[in-house]
Amino acid sequence: MIACSETLSLSKDQGFIPQPGYLYFLLQGQMTLAFGDEQNLVGIVIAHMPLGLLEHYCPSVALYYQCLGECQLAKITASDFERIFFHSSPGYMQELTTILAYMGIFALDAHYERGSQTSFQTIKSMLSRYLYRGEIDGGQHESLSAFIIKRTNLSRSYVYQVLAALREGGIYHGEKRQADLHRPSYS
Repeated sequence: MIACSETLSLSKDQGFIPQPGYLYFLLQGQMTLAFGDEQNLVGIVIAHMPLGLLEHYCPSVALYYQCLGECQLAKITASDFERIFFHSSPGYMQELTTILAYMGIFALDAHYERGSQTSFQTIKSMLSRYLYRGEIDGGQHESLSAFIIKRTNLSRSYVYQVLAALREGGIYHGEKRQADLHRPSYS
């Protein structure tokens, strides 16, 4: 894989969002992973985790990475990645499956830790889930506020208050049965 990749260097505290059509592997340094922006921190990127893989196969997911120090990444095209892991050998497919299993465990662990999240952060992450679900099934039959209230223990008035604050802050633009989450761009 290294043979068909190029090296990308990032500086300390630099934000990173994978480019569409590319996957990245952390070669040196340490990075954090967050949903949407740095405020929804999930944790540290695990070793050998292919950055951009989730975004490639589920384009509606919005992950944000940030360097804790200087980092080096291997950048590879998604087509080269698929050629290597899907079409080369069963051993490579097994290796990819192991990586994905660890990513799943990492996600479950992060979900468990989410219990310490503030109500505001919960609503922001629910907004992202609402948008992902809308892209998957296309026919949303409930409003964003109903979606959040049904899945959390938050009061109706508090949910409306936070959604209004997100609208005023330009983070969220919502119409009836539609929503749009504005993400900052990082390079």
